[in-house]
Amino acid sequence: MTSRTPIYYDLTEALLSASAKRVQYYGIARVVIETAKQAALLDPQVRFVVYSFGKKAFYEIAWVKSADGGADFQIPKDVGQRWVRTHFGVGIVGLLMRLVNASVERRNLRAWDERASGLKKVEINDGVFVSAARPKMIVDMVDTLKRSGSKARIVPLVHDFMPLHNGATKRFRRFDRNFLNDNRYLIVRSDLILTNSEFTREELDRFAASGMLPKPGPVTAIPLVHECPLGVEPAEIDLPPSPYLLTVGLNLGRKNVEIVLNALLLLASQGKSVPHVVLAGAHRKRLKRYVGRAELQPIRERIVFVNNPNQTDLVRLYKNALALVIPSRIEGWGLPAGEALWCGTPALCSTAPVFHEVCGDLGIYFDPDDPEMLAGQIARLNEDEAYREGLRHRIADAKPQLRTWKTVAVEMLAALSAMPEARS
Repeated sequence: MTSRTPIYYDLTEALLSASAKRVQYYGIARVVIETAKQAALLDPQVRFVVYSFGKKAFYEIAWVKSADGGADFQIPKDVGQRWVRTHFGVGIVGLLMRLVNASVERRNLRAWDERASGLKKVEINDGVFVSAARPKMIVDMVDTLKRSGSKARIVPLVHDFMPLHNGATKRFRRFDRNFLNDNRYLIVRSDLILTNSEFTREELDRFAASGMLPKPGPVTAIPLVHECPLGVEPAEIDLPPSPYLLTVGLNLGRKNVEIVLNALLLLASQGKSVPHVVLAGAHRKRLKRYVGRAELQPIRERIVFVNNPNQTDLVRLYKNALALVIPSRIEGWGLPAGEALWCGTPALCSTAPVFHEVCGDLGIYFDPDDPEMLAGQIARLNEDEAYREGLRHRIADAKPQLRTWKTVAVEMLAALSAMPEARS
């Protein structure tokens, strides 16, 4: 596949993950880096860039083919870049925030000069600029392009509109208001919008019809993946006692970890076997405090925290789990559900619409407000070996039809190639 016009693919999320010394890319950063690896192999003409928030400029990232035939990007480590909001509107609040952020911007500049000075600056004057970063970051990049007079066509990949639900903007929370304004800014300046699922595309249409968001131009849904790449790092953790349920990146509230714990409490109160539950992901003090509540004492010894597992350990956790539980009330895609299926593990999913798009008839679904329903599903998986093995066989048979990162990259490049020529 070759591109007929320059394509600049943004890797800034991966740069920030490396700067934050995260042990593994996940979430949006995972989407950015895994799609980039496949795009590099599919189209050698694609150029990869990162954005310096201090320099207000783009820099090229080189890549080499690895021993296993993949793509390894030469992303500098420990660049120490911190994103700061630069778009505050007008008025005294905006002025004060700019003054507060000035020191952070100076630190960004010093860190860049010390640790990324070898990167080559890139002028993006034309072609296509595509970014799957968070909207608040793409806004800065697009603003820089527009101020420079660039005629590059802008293509963001949108991950979700969760902060716009449940009247969030009516509460005037700063994050919700900023998220709304960032998306408004991008929509009117985009030449094509990609979404990570059909559900997110429908959400965009719905919020535009309500008047909350501007009416977008062309929109193409590119559903994400099931593929869960193997890790290259050595294993660092001991697997928890079997059987265990796995959760990934759960928290209180929208992520709805409460229902998982309540389901286990119900099993304990009924005298049934209670599997361990692994809470894998970032360290969250609020969640640990919640687990310390007196009412959770009957199951506390069954709760296992695994902080930031590397990719090797994440795959091990998936493959050996009784099931993944993903109880979120809403998601833009839900990578853990697809990854569990890829690893041959049943996925217990809430009835949030996108999970039917991810898992289809391979998923087991429960009402996110009904812990008794979830408890029954857990008990059946735990106690009925024939049911459990039959489900695993169905998942294994379906693996050739599951989506890969190569599929995503192929569809993304096809969508970019099909764009009309730039406006004069």
